Amino acid sequence: MERARKARLENRFEDALRDHLWFHENALAVEPGMAGVRLSFALRDWIYLAEQFPLARRALQGLRDRDTARMLNGAASRELFRDISAINGALGEERATHELFVQVDIQMPQLAQQCADLALPALVAAEDWALARRHLPEPLERVSHLATHLNAYTEQLAKGGSTSSAPALLATVLNYTKEVRMIALVLARVDEEELAAQVTTAALDELRSPALRDAVQREFDTPGATIAAMLAHARQEQN
Repeated sequence: MERARKARLENRFEDALRDHLWFHENALAVEPGMAGVRLSFALRDWIYLAEQFPLARRALQGLRDRDTARMLNGAASRELFRDISAINGALGEERATHELFVQVDIQMPQLAQQCADLALPALVAAEDWALARRHLPEPLERVSHLATHLNAYTEQLAKGGSTSSAPALLATVLNYTKEVRMIALVLARVDEEELAAQVTTAALDELRSPALRDAVQREFDTPGATIAAMLAHARQEQN
């Protein structure tokens, strides 16, 4: 990935694209721990390349189209759906994720349930509230599961005792509040306002750390507060 970035910065766009293609197709075989990077930072850098080199965007769309065909023709899996939805998110083409999920829901309903959390942002963007609600059978249980993971992650970081973990924690808080808000929005749009309120309350009540609850509450009250905190921390690190 570093080689691709270096090539882009040196205006060697074809070399950068080759490196991105190689990384996307081979990184997990070489280092399974790169799964998160492959679908986040690597795709972000790919989009940076595409802004200067349109062929890079077409190449990424080509990978998406290939994987979508695989998904619908015998090679379906949660992992493949994750790849496709991440690429669509990077491209700003969440509509394609919604369209794919509709087909998966018809052809492979059990797999659709397994992929529902990955599809939720696209369903919300498409305002397909009925489909989103159908794949949220137990909203309070879903929030409890999310809170359990956030509690565990926070406690793990606290044991390290380093301020360098603050950006990672803030990013996790941001993702948590975004997902809770999406769940509450889906419920509100299908006239389940009382359950939506319960979801928001539970998202706070299930957090063990008062500081963590305060951070989540701030993001609920003022969307964007967490990003502001991340930027402030970055400025402090630079000074």
